[in-house]
Amino acid sequence: MTQAGGTFGLVELPGGWTVGRFAALEAMPKVVHLVTTRRGLDVDQVRLHPDAATRQAGQAIGLAPTAWVHQVHGPTCLVARRDELAGREAFCLGQADAIVTDQPLLGVSCRSADCPLVLAAGSNPDGRTAVGVAHASWRGTVACIAEVMVREMVDRFGLAPAGIVAGICPSAGPCCYEVQDDVFQAARESLGPSAERLFPRRDGRMFMDLWRANREQLRACGLNDGNIHTAGLCTLCRNDLFPSHRKEAQQAGRFLAVIGIVP
Repeated sequence: MTQAGGTFGLVELPGGWTVGRFAALEAMPKVVHLVTTRRGLDVDQVRLHPDAATRQAGQAIGLAPTAWVHQVHGPTCLVARRDELAGREAFCLGQADAIVTDQPLLGVSCRSADCPLVLAAGSNPDGRTAVGVAHASWRGTVACIAEVMVREMVDRFGLAPAGIVAGICPSAGPCCYEVQDDVFQAARESLGPSAERLFPRRDGRMFMDLWRANREQLRACGLNDGNIHTAGLCTLCRNDLFPSHRKEAQQAGRFLAVIGIVP
């Protein structure tokens, strides 16, 4: 695995795709995942044809079908179940920004072009494994979508937060993600005075640290520091690997992350 930053690395799949993976998630029994890059699944297909793209990404790691959602930058987490499949190899659950499941071979996926995607996995004492993915845009982060996902995994599947492993995928980093006062005020209103530390200032400009914001949310709902991993790759700095809406505007493609359970 070629290291790209922290515990996140790039690996080439047998079919030629270069994908990202978190070593800690890769080490978990029964859990499979990937994060696509420009070197593989077409980023325009992910944006324009998410059903087909999600199916391909899931199949690349042995998952079928794979669920996705119409992302709306909110606090809703849905549960993926096989009884909703109707024979499809990929399916949209509806409007939400996180998905969880405990069902083997059923993938869950979200898409991005700068927003952090947060992957999570864990097992309860009885050996029941569950996984989740969240689309933590700045609005989703302010709405605590990563925390909502984890709490759903805990409440619905009986996981202990301290046993959950999470990976924060490549996204716009604190080096580049410049924001205006409306974003700061929204964060302060939702998160309180502690939001101040999420907004570093440089040269009269304000930036948002989405990585830190999501790490803090994951810690707040009981994850251990050592189980929270950040890819540390900025999509604006590494636009050669990942599409970026900030860099490419409306023409930006999308990458996706998918996670699931194998027998």
